[in-house]
Amino acid sequence: MILPSYLQTVRNDLLARVSGGDILINGSVSVPVQAVEIAAHPIAGIQDGIALQVSAQHVSSVPVITNVKLRTRTGAVVAEKNGTIEMNGAQFVNLSFVIEARGGV
Repeated sequence: MILPSYLQTVRNDLLARVSGGDILINGSVSVPVQAVEIAAHPIAGIQDGIALQVSAQHVSSVPVITNVKLRTRTGAVVAEKNGTIEMNGAQFVNLSFVIEARGGV
């Protein structure tokens, strides 16, 4: 079991690393993270999960998103998602990334 105090440390670390980072869309277009927050609601099926909600501006040159990577300000990939999101003229995009904190040996 992970102590709540350690999970809070992990949350704070993720927020610090992702703030000032970017989202790499379809492996070619980088957009800065505008806002990031930790979701307060529990995550179904994950005991020690952290849900990062990230906002970025829409990029008009990307009509369909198939892959996104959440990166730190130094370019390290924190999380990745695959799927199909048709932008249809949207002005911004909100993405949720679920990260599970696990204890080690």
